[in-house]
Amino acid sequence: MKKMKRMLSVLFALALMLGLTACSSAPTAQEVYDQAIANLNAATGLDANLDMTMTMSDETDSMDISMGAAMKAQDVNTETMKMDMLMNVDVMGMSVEMQTYYADGYYMMDLMGQKIKYAMPLDDAMEQVSLTQELSDEMMENLTMEESDGVRTLSYSVDVAKLGEASTAEEYMSILESMGLADMMGDTNMTYDSMSGTMTVNEDGYMTSNNVSMAGTVDVEGTPVNFELQMGLTYNNPGQAVTVEIPDASEYIEIDASMLE
Repeated sequence: MKKMKRMLSVLFALALMLGLTACSSAPTAQEVYDQAIANLNAATGLDANLDMTMTMSDETDSMDISMGAAMKAQDVNTETMKMDMLMNVDVMGMSVEMQTYYADGYYMMDLMGQKIKYAMPLDDAMEQVSLTQELSDEMMENLTMEESDGVRTLSYSVDVAKLGEASTAEEYMSILESMGLADMMGDTNMTYDSMSGTMTVNEDGYMTSNNVSMAGTVDVEGTPVNFELQMGLTYNNPGQAVTVEIPDASEYIEIDASMLE
């Protein structure tokens, strides 16, 4: 009887220890964020949708810009990377649709039936694929996490004082440049009032959505212009292989990239 009690005590202690170990091994919000970014950076396939709205205003005028994009990329971060992106840009009620591809060192663009191509280094093409920018631990504030049915939702704000010292905001703004919207920003100096975001991560540790809000001021030729930017990303089937079909490049007229500057 005493031997049985000792065995039960040992089993109870072991069960308690395992239970505590399981509880202590639950990942923190920072660990979930870091792993999601690592998984995204390691992925060789990308299938994502982007929706962005931005309002720019000064004392007298305002301008609304919206953009939607559907992007697929194959063999990301390799010399054989291929990309297919369909964009629709709406500026003050005027809508323009543009289909772009990247393959074999060339960027191909179909804008309203006009098909052109030009040489583009892989690093420049990768800037269009890198839609999510990593935030350092020092920049993030109030990082919290909620979990429901295996989906973790991270919420955070950003220390805008440190944001101004880093390149993250400029990298987000460079997305505008990669989408052909750089002229709307011009040569500007930026200050940031706020930045925050929410991110969802599935049970396999892959990011499924990323929403960013940013507000601040840009100096456009001596005139301060306020901006509010909302950007939402949805990652489809993250972690899965992606196949991209590229059209016949001979149908596109080759030009020098400097002609677009």
